[in-house]
Amino acid sequence: MPKIHPTAVLHGEIDLADDVEIGPYCVLNGRIRLGAGCGLVANVHLQGTLAVGAGTTFYPGCAIGFAPQDKGFPVHKEGAGTVIGDGNMFREHVTIHRATRDDRPTRIGDRIYFMACSHAGHDVQVGNDCVIANNTLFAGHAEIGDRVVTGGGAGVHQFVRIGRGAMLGGLCGASKDVCPFFTLSATNYICGFNRIGMKRGGFSSADIDLVREMYGIVVRSRLPFSQRVAQLEKLAGSPLADEFLAFVKASKRGVSTRHGR
Repeated sequence: MPKIHPTAVLHGEIDLADDVEIGPYCVLNGRIRLGAGCGLVANVHLQGTLAVGAGTTFYPGCAIGFAPQDKGFPVHKEGAGTVIGDGNMFREHVTIHRATRDDRPTRIGDRIYFMACSHAGHDVQVGNDCVIANNTLFAGHAEIGDRVVTGGGAGVHQFVRIGRGAMLGGLCGASKDVCPFFTLSATNYICGFNRIGMKRGGFSSADIDLVREMYGIVVRSRLPFSQRVAQLEKLAGSPLADEFLAFVKASKRGVSTRHGR
């Protein structure tokens, strides 16, 4: 049976795996499902509709699944809710808001480490194996790829996409898309690519050289952007180049480079 502290309050359709542990003064309200091995340390507030996968831990002060910070959103509307994957860690005072949409929840992937006071707004989509440092802010509808790393105080504008394997430095802001494996060192300013992260991720030397070449085309070139895209198209044919090219072509906010902010 789940281990529930007597001071915890559970109200609604609560579905708990047998080994879930809920600590002192936690509040669970609405339709909530917690998978095997989940733990709420203390003073955690969960609001449904919410589904959490196995092995996820919430530290004190976490507030998950509450209504978006949107003046036009009906506070009591459930929408598509929030879906959280397996093996995640949410440290103190992390906040994640449920979706405004009815067809797609706010979604957090697997094995994400959210450090203290970080925030994911409504309709945000986060991939797998990310490390999100203290006070990182993901505004509504942002899309964060797999294996993204952020420094403390990084901020991502609404609807912005952060590509797979990218790194955002501390106190950096992104109001334009950040291409896969690129490194952001100031607002919309790309300083290099995440070579160390690629090596740790098991990428080959050929893949790293390919990203280096694409970085040179997108960031270092001063050609008109349409001509840079044309140069990228010449590299098409490998999965990595095709992923990169598709990301650039799908951008609606433009991509961060080195020339201007």
